[in-house]
Amino acid sequence: MKLISYSLIVITLLLSLSCSRILYAYEIDGRKWIGGTTDFYVDIQGIAPSGITWNTAFIAAMNDWSEETLFDFNLIQQAIDPCLSDGLNGVEFTSDLCGSEFGERTLAVTLNKFRSQILGSPAITEADIVINQSKEFNIYDGRLIQSGIQGLDFRRVALHELGHVIGLDHEDGLPSMMSSSIGNIDRITEDDITGVNALYSGLSNCNIKQLRFGSVADGLSDADCTVDDLTVGGGDTSYIDLYRFELSNPTTVNFSMSSSTLDSVLILSDQNLRYLAYDDKSSELCDSSLSKSLPAGSYFLLSNTYDVPVKETCGNTGDYVLTASYSSNKKAGLGNSASLNGGFANASFVGGISADNGQNFGNHFRANQSLDISATINVDPAHQGQSGFLVAAAIVGEQILFLNENGEFVDSAAFPGIIVKHRNLLLSAEELITLATNLIPADLGIQEIEVDFYTGYGLDSDPEELYFNQLPMNLTVSPQ
Repeated sequence: MKLISYSLIVITLLLSLSCSRILYAYEIDGRKWIGGTTDFYVDIQGIAPSGITWNTAFIAAMNDWSEETLFDFNLIQQAIDPCLSDGLNGVEFTSDLCGSEFGERTLAVTLNKFRSQILGSPAITEADIVINQSKEFNIYDGRLIQSGIQGLDFRRVALHELGHVIGLDHEDGLPSMMSSSIGNIDRITEDDITGVNALYSGLSNCNIKQLRFGSVADGLSDADCTVDDLTVGGGDTSYIDLYRFELSNPTTVNFSMSSSTLDSVLILSDQNLRYLAYDDKSSELCDSSLSKSLPAGSYFLLSNTYDVPVKETCGNTGDYVLTASYSSNKKAGLGNSASLNGGFANASFVGGISADNGQNFGNHFRANQSLDISATINVDPAHQGQSGFLVAAAIVGEQILFLNENGEFVDSAAFPGIIVKHRNLLLSAEELITLATNLIPADLGIQEIEVDFYTGYGLDSDPEELYFNQLPMNLTVSPQ
């Protein structure tokens, strides 16, 4: 983990090369738009000597970047002042550089504004382009200097400046639209495309795990992804694990990362790595914890540390235990349908555990609370009306317990190779399975336990296949 401060950068396109650079591929430093997309306001008045409007050429340049790379421009055909610091991105011909003089050889300037991020380089928050109206422009393809054509090609100027908007730096080592001086290249090159795609594909550099509520043992080591791998820039070499999770309803989530050796940092983000919350020093120990109320959506939990340890007793590698709990006023989605033998079913699953008669649901309870546990299966329409069966299972460590037709959990070890059925029936569109009613763990002598529940169904026509929830419904019981 490492923090970077707010800044503004001015990037200029020149008429000719002003300095030499070492041979290197695309130039990026990790500064980018969160989510890989942005709105751009365009309404440039006027027509080039070639008869093509400036607007047409600029929009075509935007489309080139959107079609050839992972980045997307969203066109808004409206004129705005590019010199205003208003959080909007615009372009215009201007007589000066927003109150300052253009350089003698300056064709256009991109003004990028940034905001620091919890991880990696700052995020781009605004990018405006000002084009030097004292220069003569035209619109054409091919070599920069051509007989009978007056003015420099505006379209390649637009392509270059939009590259800066996206987050590319000047690149003078290889043939590139991002050369610091205008030249014969009139379209974005493979190097430009590779640079943008590298900048916006950091998530593909890391192994993404599915978060399961409950607890999991893991660790950070030099075999793991680094923050620099994830953010593609910033120089943060701390290790990081990524856990993806989905919320089908507004939910409060609680996470803790416990370790005796690892300087723990927990970070919460949305699916675009927009950071929502973090905790880097919740205790004097090496642990970290955070809680957050979230709307329905897709999220990442990031288990991180520091590139240089902060606490003397903690390091930047080691094992940890990640604990996750949630609470919501609705049952939780349990992922897509999985199957025992690789078959497909367009089925979905929801489930919930409640200690207040269904007013609220969660996974972490005290041993003396009375619990109701149930799940609903939305059966694949192709399977509705067919003869089939329901199955429910509870996994405790290495032990698998099936819910039998009497509503009792029985050890699968007593029925080797057999799937114990809970109920035989003609499958309806929706099937409810009640796993427990008024269950008080303490009354069974249980003060602490973790259980993962699965529910599913099968068809009598294919009794060896079973369709069940991909994500378990977790129950974590703690002492009173």
